[in-house]
Amino acid sequence: MKKWKNNFKAAVGFGLLCLGSCVLILPSCTNDDPKKPGYEYMPDMYRSPDYETNSMNPLFADSSSNRQPVKGTIARGNAIYTDFDRLPYPYADTPEGYEAAGKELHNPLERTEVNMTEGKRLYANYCIHCHGEKGMGDGLVAQHNGPKPPAYSSEQLKNLPEGKMFHTTQFGKNMMGQHASQLTASQRWKIIMYVQTLQTAGVSVPADSAKTKLAEVSAKKVDAPVQKVAKKKKK
Repeated sequence: MKKWKNNFKAAVGFGLLCLGSCVLILPSCTNDDPKKPGYEYMPDMYRSPDYETNSMNPLFADSSSNRQPVKGTIARGNAIYTDFDRLPYPYADTPEGYEAAGKELHNPLERTEVNMTEGKRLYANYCIHCHGEKGMGDGLVAQHNGPKPPAYSSEQLKNLPEGKMFHTTQFGKNMMGQHASQLTASQRWKIIMYVQTLQTAGVSVPADSAKTKLAEVSAKKVDAPVQKVAKKKKK
């Protein structure tokens, strides 16, 4: 008799469990609104709560969500991105930011032959189609689609500070788009290093200066034989 009662209780309990499961499951199955998926059982098991970057996190002793990488971790793309490339850009995309960059921002890279060669290569890949091989603004894009950018050696650009150049590659200016999404900061500084050689290339010498130099050379050629003759007479 007791055994029968125990079995009856177990059957009733199992039935109630099944009925309760149906009550929980059926509402979630019959709802057609995707924004209301119905009831979820332990949602944190498959959709864990996340913490925003730089936010407070009670799970760690220092209360910070940002964690240091495991010791010995090698950053992905470390051969391309240097520590300098990961620094935030401090100047705003405003006229004031543009002027401030021109006064305060300078190339952190050394002017070496390796950097100059790499800058020339990158210039040929990313800049030559508009600015031209020698920076005269006669690239193929400018020739066929325009407008023509000013030459680097022109009055408008020959004294342009390197900080303003970099700011332009960061945000773009006028018809030139930004290049921060295509090139790292180090790569853009190498290009600027090469562009600076084009700023002084093809600069014409003023007429007065050219006449003065020609007169000095001619005077040296005339004076030289006279000096030799005077020395022979003394002997």
